[in-house]
Amino acid sequence: AHIFTATSQFSPFNSAAELPKSNARYHRQQLCVLIIRQQTTLKASTYAKTIKEFDKQDVSGPRVTVASLRGWGNGGSTYNDEYISTDNVKHSRKLPADGAFFSRKSFRELGCNDNLIESLRGQHIVCPSRIQSLAFAPVIGGKSCIIADQSGSGKTLAYLLPVIQRLREEELQGLGKSLPQNPRVVILVPTAELACQVLRNCRSISKFGFPFKSMVATGGFRQRTQSESLQQNLDVLIATPGRFMFLIREGLLQLTNLRCFFSSQSAVLDEVDILLNNEEYEPALQSLIKSSPVTTQYLFVTATLPIDIYNKLVEVFPDCEVVMGPSMHRTSPNLEEILVDCSGDYGIEKTPDTAFQNKKSALLRLVEESPVTKTIIFCNKIETCRKVENALNRVDRKGIQSRVLPFHAALAQEARLANMEEFCTSKSKDNSLFLVCTDRASRGIDFTSVDHVVLFDFPRDPSEYVRRVGRTARGSEGKGKAFIFVVGKQISLARRIIERNRKGHPLHDVPLAFV
Repeated sequence: AHIFTATSQFSPFNSAAELPKSNARYHRQQLCVLIIRQQTTLKASTYAKTIKEFDKQDVSGPRVTVASLRGWGNGGSTYNDEYISTDNVKHSRKLPADGAFFSRKSFRELGCNDNLIESLRGQHIVCPSRIQSLAFAPVIGGKSCIIADQSGSGKTLAYLLPVIQRLREEELQGLGKSLPQNPRVVILVPTAELACQVLRNCRSISKFGFPFKSMVATGGFRQRTQSESLQQNLDVLIATPGRFMFLIREGLLQLTNLRCFFSSQSAVLDEVDILLNNEEYEPALQSLIKSSPVTTQYLFVTATLPIDIYNKLVEVFPDCEVVMGPSMHRTSPNLEEILVDCSGDYGIEKTPDTAFQNKKSALLRLVEESPVTKTIIFCNKIETCRKVENALNRVDRKGIQSRVLPFHAALAQEARLANMEEFCTSKSKDNSLFLVCTDRASRGIDFTSVDHVVLFDFPRDPSEYVRRVGRTARGSEGKGKAFIFVVGKQISLARRIIERNRKGHPLHDVPLAFV
């Protein structure tokens, strides 16, 4: 990865002070990685232990410092060759096993019928991704599955296509039909924004000649409106856990129609690692299991597969089949990751305030020197989001139009959805859009054509790092850059994460069969 030093007071563009080489703590360049088969999850509470283990290694060497941040926009940097060798600058590009996004099989070879193929063609989707190819047969065959692959690999269509085709085939054969308050498919997702995205996918398939009825049930909207919608015939219900449990408790939702001729109808848990890591979400799964027929097919979709999540699933569903994409534990090969050291100058007291000022200066410099159309900025706290929003709103754009769009839990849901819609649908190349958000935006949402992702705050859980940087360079042709702002000991940990992703090593314990 590129390593930049960002401070509140940058040195002149054409010079870089030579750094002392005695302090090994601040002068690591070698990308080191502890290859441990049973690596524990690197949560915030274990950062210090992780760094201590890292410090035991011989990693002394020159620290790559670039006082000028020119070149951020063109993939390079303005180096002073007198002080910095280009050999010390590493591009972190992750290549899947064969570098291919698409499967060698066609949709027809997978088993898609003519109507579904025509619907996909109307959406300009002509070839399946690899995870879609792997998942189609077991899902349409009625097997309960864990579907796991990297962010942006096409997991939503990997479960939607076979499930929807099976619904239509049964309906045409007279083996199943839509009923009020009784969907044939339930999809649970962690956020209302992801629910709306899955609904858009469903409606796109339906719009282009493969009709079925779908709706969303989430918090933040009038319960009466959603209750009235449930009174109509319904095929697919997409819900957040809280609203799902409310509908079950109030008797507004029945799950007796979750069955079919083959063996079952489907219940899908999208982003299951997030759902099961939250104590508030687990009761929704228990409620789903208790309310559904024993023949129900369960599909668990995730970009990460920690062993604790895997164990929870196989304990309840011992016959569950694991469908793991070949790019699992990797980020996109078209993603460029750039570490920006915001620790500050030596000899200056390190405080949260100075770290924030250094990060703010680095962000404003990036915005000024490398203007792009769409940027997502991740912060750990809502308070930090607001500070970043204020800083961006005060910047002199020098004639460049821009919009700062907040996206976090302190906003009303209508405002969040409106900001997400504006960010996703904007096609203008003359405006710069900034989505300033918490991890709410990293949970499965498919942002298209994002140029830059900025990790203003380093994530508390390295698995969240994968989700954040996965908002850019999505799909087969997506390209993007992730700027990771780091301070102090976060530098070595960020290097470890990047190196493990590059090699395809998981950031957490995984079942030994999938290592």
